[in-house]
Amino acid sequence: MKIFYTSSYYLLIVFLTFFSCTNKIETKADLVLMNGFIYTSDKNRTTAEAVAIKDGKFIFVGQSKNVEIFIDDFTQVIDLKGKNVLPGFIDSHCHPISTVKQLYDVNLNGLKKISDIQNAINSFREKHPNAKFIRGRGWSNYDFPNNGPDKKYLDKIISDIPVIMASEDGHSRWVNSKALELAGITKNTINPKGGIIERYLGSNEPSGTLRENATSLVNTLFPYYNLEELVAGLEAYQKMALALGITTAHDAYLDFGVDEIAAYALLEKKNKLNMRFRASIYLDPDLGIEQIKNLLLEQDKHKGDLFRINAAKIFIDGVVEGGTAYLKEPYNHLPNSHGKLLWNVNKLNTFCTELENNSIQIHVHAIGDAAVSTTLDAFEYAYTRSGKKNSRNLITHLQLVSPSDILRFKDLGIIAVPQPYWFKKDSYYYNIQVPYLGQKRADIEYPMKSFFSSGVIVASSSDYPVTIPSNPFIAIQTGITRIDTDSTKSDSALWADETVSLEQMITSFTINGAYANYLENITGSIEVGKSADLIIINSDIFNIPTKDICKTKVLLTLFKGKEVFRNENYHPHP
Repeated sequence: MKIFYTSSYYLLIVFLTFFSCTNKIETKADLVLMNGFIYTSDKNRTTAEAVAIKDGKFIFVGQSKNVEIFIDDFTQVIDLKGKNVLPGFIDSHCHPISTVKQLYDVNLNGLKKISDIQNAINSFREKHPNAKFIRGRGWSNYDFPNNGPDKKYLDKIISDIPVIMASEDGHSRWVNSKALELAGITKNTINPKGGIIERYLGSNEPSGTLRENATSLVNTLFPYYNLEELVAGLEAYQKMALALGITTAHDAYLDFGVDEIAAYALLEKKNKLNMRFRASIYLDPDLGIEQIKNLLLEQDKHKGDLFRINAAKIFIDGVVEGGTAYLKEPYNHLPNSHGKLLWNVNKLNTFCTELENNSIQIHVHAIGDAAVSTTLDAFEYAYTRSGKKNSRNLITHLQLVSPSDILRFKDLGIIAVPQPYWFKKDSYYYNIQVPYLGQKRADIEYPMKSFFSSGVIVASSSDYPVTIPSNPFIAIQTGITRIDTDSTKSDSALWADETVSLEQMITSFTINGAYANYLENITGSIEVGKSADLIIINSDIFNIPTKDICKTKVLLTLFKGKEVFRNENYHPHP
């Protein structure tokens, strides 16, 4: 009996010794970063000097002197030499799928003169002489105020095939006479529900600009992109986003019936997604509630680690530049118009209730103050009837918001998703916002500090490709200053009372973005057990002048511990 115990004891010691040694080997890191300033974005906004990464996750976050036990001969080590490290950024409302347009259409972004626009379209035609149609994107409403651009500018260069050019915000289309002819749009065509056919002053003749739902009148003339093109667009988006430090993005508008969802799914299947995507599927206000059933089917089909469908996308209104944002008080330049409410309120309430019953997140576009109030009313209606779920409903854009509604965000648990890139007095402000809204309303646009102060979760975003480049450091600086990054004026802040701190801006692009996408336990902060999504940057954004934050460059981007972008001038290893 004594021998049995002695033998058992001996075997136990041998086993524990072996296990201990094995365990030590297993805790050695694949990669260690040390001697840096690491802003973790965790609950306490902790800072650290070093991290250790194994199998794509953080296994240590702390001081450099304590990280050495995770290093062996096989561990890759990066000496940060004091550089800043942040969690990978999360863009909570953008349109990655739209990158396909940058590859296959006319790019008008940044072009102001009619002659430059015409030259760009002509150049595209020369490169595609057999094209049966031409489409593009990027003209600005503030370059064509009131009725929008005239079809005659397009007719002058191309009249034999249809031409369609989307505005940079995506809410208007500029078409030539051939497109109007083929679509059957004449002076006798009435405005569709939720849409506007712009017309010549004093006439019913269409002038060439279509707003909101009126754009659907010409859609059939322009076949949609195929799967191969959409995949190429997504691959191009990933390359761009990772260079900007974006490791997670929410595609805010995917459509049923085309290959957009299939493009994401195919890239995930082929292990070609190098970042994380979440998405919303558009619900049409003119179609029935069966759309929710279809959404649920798509959700069930796509439950991958890197691509999932979280939400339903609802457009409550349009945009200020089109006179279609839904306002409580009339437009200054259209004194008889409050804009467009794109949903019947009863139908909206029904849809929100059904979405809530199915625990589907609701992702709402609301620009005007009346649109925001209507959305909050619908959420409250749904909660009263279905019981509040963990649906994390959110409202994006939020150009005008009544102060009392900010408190309702908190009470209802609604996430605010602004685009801080737009918090400035620029050409859009002077040429559109002031004349369309009046000085008083133009000067109280885009609240942000009020949301933070009220305890509302704020998740920042770019609305790319409306914003190009979608560089988070530009947004961070603009959120802090509310001044155009190109401005040298000290008195040009847009609503200076709403400026926020650097820490709040980082929070909005990291852990709050993770929460908005149900990812707070996976990413959004640098903590043990989480995905090793991080960026190394070239400047100390916590100590440099605020005006220089926008110049910050990403040196290295890691996603799940894997290098997915490196600046060509950054050589962290000897």
